[in-house]
Amino acid sequence: KKAARKEFIKKGFKDASMRTIAKESKVGLSNIYNYFKNKDEIFLDIVTPARDDIFAFVSEKHTEKYIDFNFMSTPDYQEETVEVYIHLLMKYKEELRLLLFHSQGSSMGNFRDDLTEYLTDVSNNHKQLVKKHYPQMNDVSSFFTHALCAFMVSIVGEIITHDLDKEKIQEFFREYFRFQIVGWRELIGL
Repeated sequence: KKAARKEFIKKGFKDASMRTIAKESKVGLSNIYNYFKNKDEIFLDIVTPARDDIFAFVSEKHTEKYIDFNFMSTPDYQEETVEVYIHLLMKYKEELRLLLFHSQGSSMGNFRDDLTEYLTDVSNNHKQLVKKHYPQMNDVSSFFTHALCAFMVSIVGEIITHDLDKEKIQEFFREYFRFQIVGWRELIGL
């Protein structure tokens, strides 16, 4: 698995060589196929934990627990959330780089769009939860939500592309959360 991860990180999915993976693993190419059907299956084995953890984090932050804007604007909540973002970005930096920029030709080739759509769906469902508790809330268009989700996916890509360290990521998210909380309050009228 280490050899495959190294090869994918170096060359991306499309240009990664099964022969190189076999050679670096010190096993025969045919032996790899005893464990994996194809290159895509190996790639999935490497990137799926990152995808699953990111999707789980997104789902968890869009539950009924997170509908109180007063709570979500507290420094404690924001710091906790930033720490989770940083942990995920640092833990899966290379896997996310693969998924966002070098997964063409794999079954994860549409990851950027898939993540944006997932974020959009979860966010739209969360808006409905908030609306139940705050019926006076202004409506926000689904396209606006979609555009914000696409922006968030781009932010993750920018953080990875610019190889930001923990302090720079913390600084960015502190600014982003201040901006986001004020903006959402104004937009939905709460």
